[in-house]
Amino acid sequence: MEVLTQEKTASGGTAFAELYAANQRSRVRVFAENSPFDMKDHLKARGYRWSDGSDGRPKSWWIEIDEEALDAELHFLRTENYRYPDADPPIKHLTAFDRFRA
Repeated sequence: MEVLTQEKTASGGTAFAELYAANQRSRVRVFAENSPFDMKDHLKARGYRWSDGSDGRPKSWWIEIDEEALDAELHFLRTENYRYPDADPPIKHLTAFDRFRA
């Protein structure tokens, strides 16, 4: 409730308007399956998180990004992580239900 009562943010809009806009952006979850072990620190520094597979996700490093950043992230994985230009890491396009599910 405190967020909703704030009048203006640094960008000039209301806090609710920013929350609503963030909810409307398309998000993608990228999985770095079978990533080389020596790349774990690079992935971690880039914001990837580890999933042990117990929550239904693949056992892999993963990151959630805006859809606009997908091409750059795939380029990073293909050139820096896998070092294979035809690598095709799994991706999942997320809905608000996926993102905010408990």
